[in-house]
Amino acid sequence: MRRPALLLPIAALGLAAALVAADKTVLVITADQSDYVLAAGGTIAAMMAEGATGYLIRVTNDEKDYWDLTPEETARRARLESEEAARILGFREVISLGYRAGELGGVSPTELRDRLMFYIRLHRPSVLFIPNPYAHYVEVLDRFYTGQAAEEARRAATLENFQPPYAVAGLKPHFAPELYYYAQPVDPRRREPEGPPAFVPQPKLVDITNTIDRKLRAAKALKTANYSLAMRIRERLEQTGRRLPLLDTVSEAAVERLVEINVRKLGEIGAQGTGFRYAEEFHYAGPDYRIPSSYRD
Repeated sequence: MRRPALLLPIAALGLAAALVAADKTVLVITADQSDYVLAAGGTIAAMMAEGATGYLIRVTNDEKDYWDLTPEETARRARLESEEAARILGFREVISLGYRAGELGGVSPTELRDRLMFYIRLHRPSVLFIPNPYAHYVEVLDRFYTGQAAEEARRAATLENFQPPYAVAGLKPHFAPELYYYAQPVDPRRREPEGPPAFVPQPKLVDITNTIDRKLRAAKALKTANYSLAMRIRERLEQTGRRLPLLDTVSEAAVERLVEINVRKLGEIGAQGTGFRYAEEFHYAGPDYRIPSSYRD
């Protein structure tokens, strides 16, 4: 007869968890349209499904990632397709900063930091996703520059003497308590701890088995970049006397199949050595990054 009394606190805990998720604001910063989808899309989709509010900042215009299109048409399509991918994952808004792809090396780091800091103070995220500027073997340097500026923006956003006019305009300092550094799994050393657990970001694996299909739909929405990828792969194969039967004819179905293989394989690589079917990996700075549990007890 006492069982109903036990259900009340359990239900209350469930309600509390739902309220916490509903209050969570997630801000994702990406250099280009595909990086965050492939590296973190499943994890982000799960947070949105739990009720979080999401904002995406897309730093560059993706004008370089094309095949047989003008830069202007590529940028136009990339913007529309980026917005569709973000909608699939559950974002409320996409903010496109419009920097030319491949040219961030010539942009003032302080300028980019301050623009990102503006949105951190505006949206006041509890969770922040940024490209990992410490990842090895990343050829797209826009991701390095974006990650570097985003990391600095997170810290600068907490200090009122960075851009005092922001505070005067009502954008008070804000600290994002959770930070996910994301990068696609190309670095064989990616799971090595960066140092002792106290105050240092550590490897974190997230099971995305339940959200892999949504991640795949978002990746497929990036049609222009996907077609360009397929054509570049076929071109490189032809130059070296090799052949991939899937790309004998670069049709929409073939490109979508290529995307599916890529997304699922990335998830399988992330899940290696775990009990998960698909996973994504990050370097994560959460509560223990600030005050380790051994110090709090």
